[in-house]
Amino acid sequence: MDVRILIVDDEPEIVEGLTLLLTSQSPDYRVVGCARDGLEGFDKAIELHPDIIVTDIRMPQASGLDMIRDIEAYEPRTEYILISGYADFEYARRAMAYGVQYFLTKPIDEEELFADIEKIRGKWAAQENFADMADLFPEELLQQLEEAMLLRDPKGIRAAVSGVFEVLRDHREKLSTENIRMLCLNLVLFGTRKYPHASLRINSYLGRNVLSSRSVSRMTSLDELENWTFNMLKGAGEILEGDDPGGKRDLIGEAKAYMQENYAKNVSLNDIAERFYVNPFYFSQLFKKKTGTTYQKYLTELRMKRAEVLLRDTDLKVYEICEQVGYTDTNYFSKLFERSTGRKPSAFRNGNK
Repeated sequence: MDVRILIVDDEPEIVEGLTLLLTSQSPDYRVVGCARDGLEGFDKAIELHPDIIVTDIRMPQASGLDMIRDIEAYEPRTEYILISGYADFEYARRAMAYGVQYFLTKPIDEEELFADIEKIRGKWAAQENFADMADLFPEELLQQLEEAMLLRDPKGIRAAVSGVFEVLRDHREKLSTENIRMLCLNLVLFGTRKYPHASLRINSYLGRNVLSSRSVSRMTSLDELENWTFNMLKGAGEILEGDDPGGKRDLIGEAKAYMQENYAKNVSLNDIAERFYVNPFYFSQLFKKKTGTTYQKYLTELRMKRAEVLLRDTDLKVYEICEQVGYTDTNYFSKLFERSTGRKPSAFRNGNK
């Protein structure tokens, strides 16, 4: 399986060396792009959708941690291998809060780099027990099902299941009935795998229905199997309705209020998910569905609006305003501010006096 890798480092010789090292080690390691700072790294990640980003911590424009924080709102499945010096322990501690698990120190040990990549590949293999299913069904169809399950969307589940069975009907002559039954079971397991907090109830529900007199083992027609698969997935979602924070309260309203009060702090997607007891991917999808924007864009807009007020109404220096609205890198803050308002902070201040 190809591994799409993005390298982000402000030292050209390290970028060049890592590219050569990785491409010569294995044909599976595909370096899809390189970037020289966190801002460029963010843009490349959104454009190229890498599986793994190998990144330095200390860089101009935006640090590796700032970049990771912003990327995770768009590419939650990306893994990171962080390059740091021995003196960067505090940065490493912060990186762990973002979910980063793999760290290398300079000078980079190539065996450690390869070992980390293989650990990540091993984790993917452990998580993916649906090899036959993944070979048969388009990735976007499985993603559609996963998103519909996370959003508790019966229409979306029905549409995804219908798409799956269109594929099965196209391949009916090549698949035995037993193969199709197993694919249906795997599809149900795939659709419910994002609910570890409710695993006991889900397992009980699946056990009762799989072993019942109307279980999948007794079905032979594709129509029966399609209805069974849809009903199993829909039923699993209904079991979890009581856990749905958006079902009995305004989750998005509460999350927006939390961000409005805490925008000056390190408000990551994982922080919000843990605070409101929701799956991060589910929250990010629901936030975009309800507001029309991503949580990270919303948070950035809050920070930029506050920065405008501080620039207009106070004599605080730009670096002080940068810190007050939640950023540690003044250059990165200035780039974001200019992107938001069309003017650098100093020009904005001068134009509003």
